[in-house]
Amino acid sequence: MEGREAVLQDSIGNVGPWQVKIFLLMALLKFPTAWTLLGLIFMGAPVSYTCKDSNEQCVDAEGNECKSWTYNRTVFKETIQTEWDLVCKHKQLVNLAQMTFMVGIMFGTILFSLASDRWGRKKPMIAAGLLQLITGVGTAFIPWYWGFIVLRFAQALAVGGTMTISFVLCMEVLGGKWRTIMATLTHIPFNLGTIIMAVIAYYTREWRQFQLSISLPIAIIILYWWWVPESPRWLLAVGKDKEALAILQDAATQNKRTPPKKIPVYQKDVTEESKEMKKPTVLDLFRTPNMRKKTLVVWVNWSNVGLCFFGLEQYLSNVGGNIFINVAVSGVCIIPGILASIYTMDKIGRKWTLAGGQFTGAISCLIIILLPDSINDVEWWRLGFATLGVTGIAVGFTTLYLYSTELFPTVVRNTGLGSGSMCARIGSMIAPFIASLDQISPMIPPSLFGLTSTIAAFLCLLLPETMNRVLPVTLEDGENFEKGAEKEKSANGNINKGYSEDISLE
Repeated sequence: MEGREAVLQDSIGNVGPWQVKIFLLMALLKFPTAWTLLGLIFMGAPVSYTCKDSNEQCVDAEGNECKSWTYNRTVFKETIQTEWDLVCKHKQLVNLAQMTFMVGIMFGTILFSLASDRWGRKKPMIAAGLLQLITGVGTAFIPWYWGFIVLRFAQALAVGGTMTISFVLCMEVLGGKWRTIMATLTHIPFNLGTIIMAVIAYYTREWRQFQLSISLPIAIIILYWWWVPESPRWLLAVGKDKEALAILQDAATQNKRTPPKKIPVYQKDVTEESKEMKKPTVLDLFRTPNMRKKTLVVWVNWSNVGLCFFGLEQYLSNVGGNIFINVAVSGVCIIPGILASIYTMDKIGRKWTLAGGQFTGAISCLIIILLPDSINDVEWWRLGFATLGVTGIAVGFTTLYLYSTELFPTVVRNTGLGSGSMCARIGSMIAPFIASLDQISPMIPPSLFGLTSTIAAFLCLLLPETMNRVLPVTLEDGENFEKGAEKEKSANGNINKGYSEDISLE
């Protein structure tokens, strides 16, 4: 396989105009992803209401259960709450909408990952984009709540697909340290999308118009059939050498490198065949003490970043002040945090960057609890610290993608990363229910977010540092990693720096 890999690397290099074009096209997909993931912040924004016949919320003037409500439409003309009366005993249905969406993301990630391994990166990604377009537009016109839920679930399947495949495609065409840099920079368009989403919501003020506005732009995916090439790494892996050669020749020309004339024939040896006979499973993450410890700590941290990122984003809509400014400010502030993480991961290490992000989220939430209502502009103080908390958690999110990949040995690397990402989805499912507890007391959400972030931060200290270390390959390597059994150089004498160039993404 080495000869085929060498041809690929010689043709495209680590980065060049060809990779930059693909990266920018994949980054463009982050905008509708952010809008769809966080759109319920505006579509399901809390609106004050009273029963039509009384000043109470859930009972009429005669003390009976209220059947009709009057809503304050000063900020929003219509939300899913006002259209379908998702209040009183039905108020949790707004949170159910977000939970089912996150379930859809989780299943979409799995389904489209399997599809991309079988049919390539390009076709499933375009199919996911088209499904996102159709279901998104359909959601804007559906007249029933449960129809809304079904279409949002289908849209979430598609978003899970575009998120996963676009990231994998970027990583498969980049090399060396550029995988680390670009893997981090892919989060920037998401936050730019958050800022733009707040502007769209400000000018629409009606959930159906907003839903249509954030769904139509994904139609650009149709042009990706001509703009985006298939992953040459995948083509080589499945034996489609002729197609791979054509793409590599085009890439080499664009990157001003020597185009390859042929692809070496791949001869599978006995060792590789024996590896394929026994494929590792998620159970291998728990077979030995150190691997078990790392897996549990990583899972807790993934769960926390999913819980606190989406929970704090929703909390920002309830913290007071202007909801549009709140969301936009959070998007603006996260960007420098993510850029700083590129520096800190390579200077102070992955462990302390992750722990620092979690501690920042924890301390910010705990300060919110201590802010008295009597101080001037208390809403702005809460907004500031909630935004700082989201930024810290976003740094943790960014770091975990790289850190998880380096912690787990090659044979279970994809399994470890995938299971961790699934934990983040579980956390994000719970997030809206915790954020809505502010209706009982505004101190409950930040208290819970602060507590879980504190636990996650301290658990980070149990993990080994992976910066400038030779990455583990076998389960035995992974078990002995903390003991310092590995050497600073791999068998061939190459020093591993940052994101290893030999990480398998197949």
